[in-house]
Amino acid sequence: MKIDFGDVFASGIGWLLKQLFLFAGSIWLGCSMGAAALNAGELSAGGKAEFGLMLVSPVLLLTLWLIPNLLFLGAAIYWFIRNETHTPLACGILAGVEALVAVAGWVRLFDGEWLPISVAWITCVVLIVMMGTGLWFLHQWQMNRWAGEIAALKAENAMRRAELEQKFGTKSSSADELGFD
Repeated sequence: MKIDFGDVFASGIGWLLKQLFLFAGSIWLGCSMGAAALNAGELSAGGKAEFGLMLVSPVLLLTLWLIPNLLFLGAAIYWFIRNETHTPLACGILAGVEALVAVAGWVRLFDGEWLPISVAWITCVVLIVMMGTGLWFLHQWQMNRWAGEIAALKAENAMRRAELEQKFGTKSSSADELGFD
């Protein structure tokens, strides 16, 4: 069988583009959560919400927190490119940190008033927990789907072993009998 280099190259580039899209999407999601938290703080202070802030939410990262955030983003992009298995976890961590950075950079605009600052931080934490719960449910759904596929494969293998034993009289061992669960 010949290796199709075009297919291998296209799948590699496709995977890289998917990872970069997830990286950018996680940053945008985190900044949007930070913008929603800042809007909640503004509303609690008697102001009005700026829903346009949700559209340009990555601008919230342009604060004094930019330098430590760039170091974190450098490490995160390295993790996204090198990591092939824990992408939902990486997306959740990246979005959560970006939400915290966005709120930390702009919460000073509330002039030290405790109510809007508290509302902004509590809203940010609640949104991060909600996102984490959703990612946990996604992971559990994937695990259940994979468990169903493995059970179907085990059933097909058991039928094939029984068929081979009946046809040729040989008994083959399954992974379950050998202790490889």
